[in-house]
Amino acid sequence: MASSQTKGFGKPKPTVTKNAWRIINWAKVQRMVFKLQKRIYQATQSGQDAKARRLQRLLLKSYYARLLA
Repeated sequence: MASSQTKGFGKPKPTVTKNAWRIINWAKVQRMVFKLQKRIYQATQSGQDAKARRLQRLLLKSYYARLLA
């Protein structure tokens, strides 16, 4: 095993993490979360409670909502 390769619990490279956050399209993330929140609001206003609950669960599991949180 070469000395440059480490196994186990080495420190992660900070540049990789920073670059990953920079390449995220944050405008798209906000837009997608807002659209889902708007659908929840509209379902609630029209009395579609089951649809609103389903959309709320979808929002909780949404990749974009997790990024934004």
